[in-house]
Amino acid sequence: MDFGKYIAHRGLHGGGIPENSMAAFEKAIAKGLAIELDIRMTKDCRLVVFHDADLLRMCGTDIKLSELEYSQLAAFPLSDCEEKIPLFSDVLKLVDSRVPLLIEIKRGSPYGTVEKRLMKLLKGYNGEYAVQSFDPMILLWFRLHAPKVCRGQLVTGHPSGSKKEDLLERLSSTKPVWKYITKPDFLSFDLRTIEMEDIYTAQELGADVLSWTADTPELRRTARAFSRSVISEWK
Repeated sequence: MDFGKYIAHRGLHGGGIPENSMAAFEKAIAKGLAIELDIRMTKDCRLVVFHDADLLRMCGTDIKLSELEYSQLAAFPLSDCEEKIPLFSDVLKLVDSRVPLLIEIKRGSPYGTVEKRLMKLLKGYNGEYAVQSFDPMILLWFRLHAPKVCRGQLVTGHPSGSKKEDLLERLSSTKPVWKYITKPDFLSFDLRTIEMEDIYTAQELGADVLSWTADTPELRRTARAFSRSVISEWK
């Protein structure tokens, strides 16, 4: 799948526009940039666009997103502005096939629940999209149940701060997982930890190489040398 040279990481945010917001997505669309975004599921099984497991960083409240229904989430502004946490269905209406979407599925929900709800929402969507995740089991679900959906394995060697998450991410960053379980169409590498061997492995598997997150012109130029698309931020 061709996302173009650059993909807007969580939309085109900054300068008072929060990440993963409708305003960030509108700005990316205006620039003709593909959009990377994150999805999670609320307590009442709605799919929303939000990166973190809790609201502390973006909303100033130390509570898990999965413990709230969407009507409760709507009370929290993003980064002290008028933007709210959007429903994924509303983002689809906004984008309306104008730019490709790269949908990262976060861990934390029972196996198959987010995946099934996501595919139901995408059933009538005519635009280009792909899914990606750190979790090999999520990608395995798509391989088995929605094999035509372009899927990508996220890869990092950077510590997250959680021993459990680090262990899971190390497991998902191994060649046997890619070769026998997820069989991804692309591998999406953390620029902080990517190695030449990773690129060779992707070529061996016939997978495209994406990279993240490039936030300077120099880093974008470097990443473009070996990446089909670069997930980027502009500050």
